[in-house]
Amino acid sequence: MTIPFYPSHLRALFTNRERELDLLQQATTSLADGRPRHLALFGLRRIGKTLLLLEHAVRLLETAPTGPVRPVYVDFEELVTSPELFSRRYIGLVTFWALTQGRGEIEAFLTPTALLGGPAAGLRCVAQTLAAMENARDDPATQVTLALDFPEKLAEELDSRLLLLLDEFTELTVLGNYPSVRRPLHLFRAAMQRHGRLGYVIAASAISAMETMIHDGRSPLFLQFELVEVSRFPFDATQALMERVLGDTPAPGVARRLHRLSGGHPFYIHAVTARLTDLVPSPTDLEPDDVSRAFVLETLSRTGQIYHYCRYLYDVSLRRARGYGILKAILQVLAEEEGLTLSEVARRIRKGASATRGYLRALQEVDLVVEEGGEYLYRDSVLRYWVGAVTRGIEVDPSASRAVLSPLLADLEAEHFRLSTELGLAKESQVRELLRRLAGQQVDGALLGASGPIRLPAFVRVAPYRSPDGQVEVDALAETCAEPGRSDGERWAVEVKWKSKAAGEKELAALLKKAQYLTARPWFISRSGFTPAARVYASDHGILIPTRADLEKLEKFLRASIR
Repeated sequence: MTIPFYPSHLRALFTNRERELDLLQQATTSLADGRPRHLALFGLRRIGKTLLLLEHAVRLLETAPTGPVRPVYVDFEELVTSPELFSRRYIGLVTFWALTQGRGEIEAFLTPTALLGGPAAGLRCVAQTLAAMENARDDPATQVTLALDFPEKLAEELDSRLLLLLDEFTELTVLGNYPSVRRPLHLFRAAMQRHGRLGYVIAASAISAMETMIHDGRSPLFLQFELVEVSRFPFDATQALMERVLGDTPAPGVARRLHRLSGGHPFYIHAVTARLTDLVPSPTDLEPDDVSRAFVLETLSRTGQIYHYCRYLYDVSLRRARGYGILKAILQVLAEEEGLTLSEVARRIRKGASATRGYLRALQEVDLVVEEGGEYLYRDSVLRYWVGAVTRGIEVDPSASRAVLSPLLADLEAEHFRLSTELGLAKESQVRELLRRLAGQQVDGALLGASGPIRLPAFVRVAPYRSPDGQVEVDALAETCAEPGRSDGERWAVEVKWKSKAAGEKELAALLKKAQYLTARPWFISRSGFTPAARVYASDHGILIPTRADLEKLEKFLRASIR
């Protein structure tokens, strides 16, 4: 089926997200059984949260059009203005979806007059709620409360249950700018506690705000929702989306180049692929270098979707934060050299550590920067590339030839090579040397990503390992037995990943499988830290997960022990 909110051409591109759809379906089933289960989706802007909500709504309407659960989609970014307007339009949109399944003319539901004289004329709860709101014209908090309670009353009158899909939910806090409302999240929590026929799925691009809202014990929504990350695509999903846009399968290596440059972000994947269709007539003629050219044009020319998206993200985020000038300086520093510690950033901007910490916190709050293992990184590597270029005055003409772009293309490859090898081959060697020097020493377990003191085995052999059939390879295999191939001593299997992206659960699982084959203890070192899911996985499976900052502390420990 097709609904105006979700055009067929967008649905045709929907890719991946089966895990998230399963969670949404489980929440829907629980609601139908009278056991509401509330979810909170978070992820980068344009990562696909809205499409995910709409895809679930459409699937629900297709598979159970007369079922007990009716989906209701509301975009708070468009809805939240003044308390009165929010309240009236929220009531109208909930009624629209509950009665029409998201189809038809929405204008007939957006004003009290249209509602009472149109499709909702026979609904008692609509008339009663609008009358109560009219009587509370001088009490915005009461109006908001009436609006938040309305879906429960409507569900009861329709003898159904409503699954409320509330997009950009964090915008609700804007109502707190009105003194008469003050605490909209408290009003929302109070309403939730009165509801039994409603299931809530909230979504937001304000990642830090959403995490605080759900996990901070001082928040009224603490522990009310299950937090679900809508993350970047894995490679196979990048390839699938690329093929859907192209209508064909390109040569091997093309999708892999796109996945590497886009970081698996669906918006970037789509934008670069669309640009490729303008550059190369036939998908079968595409080569990896064409992807690099399309990426540069999309990101650094004023006609590029990625260019305008990065400009919007940069400007809007900095306007929301204080200290515009110094924040721009920090972003430029991190664009030039990522993974800096607090003291390193402070030295580069010539500020004290305390002031620098405040500036970095401001950038974290607007989701431009993240802190992993004591190091500060861009949350979005494509934005980092854009900032690094435009702050140096680099822009390109949309019709620039390959020859004109060649210096930028060379820089792009050089940057990838640097990120891949900086503490890659060089760091692998350094880590092996570190293991040799740490052999038999007792260290603080926190420096290895564990708790309590740890005494390292007395390794006598530390070297790269590759199995005879070439199927198992690790950056370092540390053994207490000097004879290669024997496994009667203790072993540690070490992987070093020096990328600008946090290591995920899948990478840890791959190392764990290798370690089990080698009967070794797994140790995974990541330059950019680990995702929350990876940290949980590591804890559950006994994987040591130090960061770059931890390695530096281990080096200091060794230097101090020699003195």
